[in-house]
Amino acid sequence: MIRFVEFIRMIRFMNCCMTGLAVVFTIFVAEKYMINNYFSVIVGFLTGFLVSSASMLINDVVDLEVDKVNKPWKPLPRGVFKPQSVRSTSIAFLIVGAMINVSVSPIAFLTAFIYSIVAYVYSFLRRSWYSQFLVSLAVTGPFIYGLTLAKTEKAIFIILFSIVVFLINTSREFVKSIADINGDLKYNYKTIATVYGVKSSAKASLLLSIIGSTIAIVIGLAKLAGLIYTVILGVCGVLYTLLALIVVLNPVKAQAMKNVMIYVMLIALIGFLLSEI
Repeated sequence: MIRFVEFIRMIRFMNCCMTGLAVVFTIFVAEKYMINNYFSVIVGFLTGFLVSSASMLINDVVDLEVDKVNKPWKPLPRGVFKPQSVRSTSIAFLIVGAMINVSVSPIAFLTAFIYSIVAYVYSFLRRSWYSQFLVSLAVTGPFIYGLTLAKTEKAIFIILFSIVVFLINTSREFVKSIADINGDLKYNYKTIATVYGVKSSAKASLLLSIIGSTIAIVIGLAKLAGLIYTVILGVCGVLYTLLALIVVLNPVKAQAMKNVMIYVMLIALIGFLLSEI
């Protein structure tokens, strides 16, 4: 039971659920809550969950030495699991996550496959500063992939929302780079924080938060989404920007703010689901 709980922690269960739900929510929004094919919904959630799990697991394997410095409390640094078994599990999750889309459509499989590779290879490119942008590109995957599972006239809205997701997630990645700077410097990992400094990373995070939040609100004001979406995204945008501002004022709080940001993103995801109301 303890090992199961540790495994759930290692895959970042909440993040994986958010990825799966992002696909499901995209289908619901795209089809205006009139779902005709629940099989696609199930496949969509499983794809998002499994691919996200795979990327989290391989990230922990690749980052094992860094995590011994940055996050010694994680399961792998504590020796709860063997790296090889975690690596094998991640590969299995990745393959299953992509292959179950063969039964849906060629375009769904191709999209799932491409985004799966992007999410997976990020961990092997951590010594390149642009790897942080690959994470955000992968995070847009559930929305673009979700479009391939639905018949919709909402493509423009969903694509614009994906841009918001890219910007907001990159903002969080910059905050994360501040929290992880000690281990990243020790092992020569290139991030915005290690290359340009903590202050620059914090300011860039704040700027991206402002831009992303503004676009999210403009989407609602332009009537591409309903009032509930506009209100929720407006509130989330303000909260998220305040969190980014706290990091600018006090970078030591980066780890705590990064953790809170994920909850704000979850609320914003609910706002996305309610965009047709």
